[in-house]
Formats: sequence, C-alpha cells, structure tokens
Amino acid sequence: MKPRYHYNNVDFTFLIFFIFLILLADTSYGFDSVWGLYTNAVKKDPLVLEAEAKLKASFAEKPLARSQLMPHLEASMGQGYYDKNISGIGPRDIKKDYWGDNYGARLIQPIFNGQAYVSLKMAQSIISAQEAQLLFAKQELIRRVAIAYLDLLDAKAQLKAAKDRVRLDRKVLDRARTFLKVGTGDIVSVKEAEARLDSAKAAVIQAKNLVSVKRTNLSIVTHTQVGEILDVRRFTPVPPDPDDPHKWIQAALDNQPILKEASKRLLLATQRVEHEKRARWPRIDLEAVADYANGQFLPDVIYREAHGVFKFTFPLYLGGSIGAKVQRAQEEAVAARHRLDHFRDVVTLQTKNAFSRLKDSVALVDAATLALESAKVSMDATNKGYEVGTRDVIDVLDQTDKYIFRKKQYFHALYNHLKARILLKSASGTIGEADLRSLEGLLKRQPEEKDSKNG
Repeated sequence: MKPRYHYNNVDFTFLIFFIFLILLADTSYGFDSVWGLYTNAVKKDPLVLEAEAKLKASFAEKPLARSQLMPHLEASMGQGYYDKNISGIGPRDIKKDYWGDNYGARLIQPIFNGQAYVSLKMAQSIISAQEAQLLFAKQELIRRVAIAYLDLLDAKAQLKAAKDRVRLDRKVLDRARTFLKVGTGDIVSVKEAEARLDSAKAAVIQAKNLVSVKRTNLSIVTHTQVGEILDVRRFTPVPPDPDDPHKWIQAALDNQPILKEASKRLLLATQRVEHEKRARWPRIDLEAVADYANGQFLPDVIYREAHGVFKFTFPLYLGGSIGAKVQRAQEEAVAARHRLDHFRDVVTLQTKNAFSRLKDSVALVDAATLALESAKVSMDATNKGYEVGTRDVIDVLDQTDKYIFRKKQYFHALYNHLKARILLKSASGTIGEADLRSLEGLLKRQPEEKDSKNG
C-alpha cells in the first residue's frame, strides 16, 4: 500500500504544478477582458433588460387577440331578501317577505368578428417589433462596451506617452546640469529643461485624470468595477471588406434593427387602420343562457329558462367614434411611414460615414507609423548633436516634444482604427458577439508600469 500512496502523492504534486503552469501561461489571468466585461454587462444593462421585459409582455398579445374568437362563459349566483306587496293579479293581495335565490350561466361563442382576425396579425407585428428592439439594444451594448474599452486603452496609451516624456525630459535636464558643472553649459538651458519637465509632469496628471474618467465610463457601461484591462497585440490595419460603400449601405438597409422595428411599426399602423374600419362590420355570436330563480318574481314561484340564439349585431351609428378612430389610425400610419423614411436616411448617412472613417483610418495608421519613426530618428540625431555641441537644449526638448506628440498620434490612430471597425459593423446592423470575440483575439497582457513620484 505504501508504494501506491507514494505514487498518488507524486501524481497530485504534478497536477498542482501543471495547473500552476496553465495559470501562468494564461496571459489574461487577473485582467478584465472585453468579452468578460460584456458578458457581465448583458445581464445588468437597463436597456437590454427593458427590451427583454417588453418582448415578454408582447407575447401576451396573441392570446389576447385569440380570446376575441374563443367562447366566453360566465356563471352567476345570488341570494336576496324580498318584501313583496302585490295587488291586482288575483282575488287577494299578496303581501309577504322572504328569502330567495337565483343562479345562471351564459355562454357566448363568437362566430364572426372581423376585428378579431386583424388583431391576430397586429399581435404578430407587435412581437416582431419588440424582437427588433431587443436586437438593437444588444447591438448597442456591444458597441458601447467595445468603444468604452478602446477609449480606456487609448487614454492609458496617452498616459504611457506622457510618462515617457517625463523620463526623456529628466535625462535632458540631467545632461544640462552636467554640462553646467563642467563649464560647457549655461543656466538658461537648465531652467528651460526644468520648465519642460514641470510641464511634462503636469501632462501626466492630466493623462491620469483622463484614464480615471474613461475607466469610470467603462464601469458604468458594464455595471462592474473595472480593474486592469488587456491591451491589443500588434496587428495590420485592414480596409473595409467588401471595399464598396454601396454594399455596406445595402447591408444596413437589410439588417439594421432600428429599420426593422420601424418597418414593423408601419405595418402595425396599417393593420390598425384596417382594424378600425372593420368596426363597421356586423358581428355574429351564438348565445346560450340558462337561468334559475326562486321567488324573484312572486313568492313561492320558481322560474327556469334555457335558450340559445344566433345574435347579429349591426353598428349603425356610434356617435361618430368609428370615423374618428379610422382617421386617427390613418394619420398615425402616415407618421410611421415618415419615421421609417427618416431612419433610412439616418442609417444610410451613418453607414457611409463609418465606411469612410474606416477607410481613412488605415491611411492614418500608416502615416502615424512613418511619422513616429521619423520623429524618433530626428530626436536621436538631435541628442547626438547636443552631445557634441552642434545642437542646444532647446532643440533637444523640441524634438522630444515632437516625438511624444507623434507617439500619441500613433496610439490614437491605432485605437481609432479599431473603433472604426466596430462603428461600421454597428452602423450596418451586422455587429454581433463574434465581433467582440474578434477584438478579444487581439488582446494581450500588458504589465502595469510602476508609478513614481514623478509620474
């Protein structure tokens, strides 16, 4: 038994070590990913929950419409005290007080109801409109989570660039002080370097505030406390696919949930016009009644009745209410048609702008990359010139500022490209959870830099 226990203990130790390696290899361990934040947000977002509740409520429309064609059965019963004083129907007057009871049942089976059949169609339109509204709410949540996440990454990149400026300006200040000590520098250069360093430190404070604002915004969108987040890996910017704005616009007109909802609202308004017009149609019902009454008419007299009739109801004149309702429904249908046309214009414009933005973002990333490389070369050359005395400290500080500016531009262009991808998919109504998964695939762990008193 001892050898078996020994081997089991070794296996257990190896299992623990293996799990530790897995956790170590998981670069997202302990970090908030965009997918993880979304899965939490979709359970708590008020707009999504509201749309889900409205959709569940709309499911009641069908049984409500169907109830107009189903049998209606009512039963009644009662007991009362009667004080009768009757004369003129016999040789003697009747004067008596007593208890009496009664009960009955009434069945109404609709045979023909023109409005009820339209109500069934209206119920399906209401459900379809609410389904489109729920899809729109979920797509909007995906867009808001992705954009807020990228905004936070952009702000953190700006903070990193601001810290780099502090580090570079401090090196310039140290060299200026060294040159002053050995007699090759001047106090003006030292003062200028100190002023630039103070300005760089102030920029770090501003960048930290921006990170705090963006983190709060992401926390509000996702309804959770956001910790450290994953940054993006290196990737190649890609233009829209397909590279044709008309195809994207057509996709938007076919898929945009807000258009689907407006289209269903228009159909519902048209059906409501027909519903109000059918109020002029006759109705046919089968009515069956059974009644029992003891003492209701005369003391000690029992009354029983049972009958069934076909009832035809013709609405000849209802005070003008039918015409007023038809006119109101017609105007509401016109308004719904104009609303749909407006949304088509908005979606078309948004999709076209989003397409242009994504197409431009590719060129902007390429340009920002080249500008950053050029600024880095210029800064390094100016630093060497300062070392040999051909450049002064102002030149070095200016080139450093230019390099940091280009670095911020590069990060901004990079995250704007990713946001442009999301915005085009959102505008076209084709955005989904797969797009968040795609963004998740670009993320990697970025160790948080230690903060120092100088930023």
